[in-house]
Amino acid sequence: MKKVIVPSHIHEAKISLPSSKSLSHRALICAALADGVSVIHALSESEDIQATISLLQHAGARFEQKGKDLIVHGISHMDYDGSLLDCSESGSTLRFLIPLFSLQEQAAVFTGHGRLMARPQNVYADLYHHQGLIFEQKAEQIIVQGPLHSGTYSIRGDVSSQFISGLLFALPLLDEDSDLAILPPFESASYVGLTIQALQRSGIRIDQCGLHLHIPGKQKYHPIDCTVAGDDSQMAFFAEAALIQHVPLDLLNLDHASRQGDHVIIPLAEKMGGTVTEIPGGYHICGQADKAAPMIDLADCPDLGPALFALASQCQGKTVFTHCARLRMKESDRIACMEEEMRKLGCEISSDEDTVTVIGRTEVTGNCTIHGHQDHRIVMALAVLAMIADGPVTIEGAEAVRKSYPDFFIDLAETGGIIHD
Repeated sequence: MKKVIVPSHIHEAKISLPSSKSLSHRALICAALADGVSVIHALSESEDIQATISLLQHAGARFEQKGKDLIVHGISHMDYDGSLLDCSESGSTLRFLIPLFSLQEQAAVFTGHGRLMARPQNVYADLYHHQGLIFEQKAEQIIVQGPLHSGTYSIRGDVSSQFISGLLFALPLLDEDSDLAILPPFESASYVGLTIQALQRSGIRIDQCGLHLHIPGKQKYHPIDCTVAGDDSQMAFFAEAALIQHVPLDLLNLDHASRQGDHVIIPLAEKMGGTVTEIPGGYHICGQADKAAPMIDLADCPDLGPALFALASQCQGKTVFTHCARLRMKESDRIACMEEEMRKLGCEISSDEDTVTVIGRTEVTGNCTIHGHQDHRIVMALAVLAMIADGPVTIEGAEAVRKSYPDFFIDLAETGGIIHD
């Protein structure tokens, strides 16, 4: 699917952002593991979430949609039906659920699309081989076979936090206690915090002392009734639009007390020229991208990278982004792909393995075709930037937004963006 972005002057608008994908995954897993009926309100509607639901169904959970509520009939133990486990392009689905499907002796086969099967899984591979279990990563599938053992685990904190979260979902269900040591530096710590928060809401006890987690065994998940808060990472694209075009926007369905790592978009937007004010149910953002922020650390918020790279191109001066390496292992190599496409738009951007440098302010050139690289965040970041180009910009592969924000182009049009199929 392609979208043509016509140069557009946006206007003041109220945008209700979708519910958090990160929180939705966690709520679904906890509800599915509870022996009873749970209710999840305002679940994220995206391809990644549908992938998690599908795998949990293969584990024995049942789901009923009632209006905007999802009724979850949980399971007291894993009851895998032996089906091929298709994770689509969702890294969270794959890494969160590998340990759960390893609680039993039956082999489980995971597959996926795009770059998913090529993304590194060394943490699990090493752990499984150490325990004498099967972990085989092939070109089109991953085969695992348990049962996973309780015990002492050590995981580097500078790899994806999804591995830590995956173990935290599974270890409480084992017969014996386990201990998990996180080796510093601990990046994306906020995402592990979200997992612990979700587990505690479901009655699971996790004892944390610094970088050491103690997980008692023989625990049971309790049914939940929860509402999923808005997605802070999606706020970044409309902050980008507001500051680039110097037009106030009200962004709604956001939690002022959010513990999402991407909530840092608020101080980062302020650092790049914005003023962000709390309003009922969200934030009012205004201001103008002006002087570049000298340095921005993406260690705990890598998903904000694409939107911030685009925004930095319209700030006067040099912005250096640090701790960027994990962006190379997402749905795309987000650094290489943003460099390729932003240069087509006339922007000045360069990188090394772990650092990205953007020089602004640059004029955005249109009358060109750019590509989304099957990556939702790249498509959204570039679409906002393309609105200030000097001619139309065609985005190939725009359907990638379905992964996390199916209504993105509808909401962008609500601000005055002119978008054609």
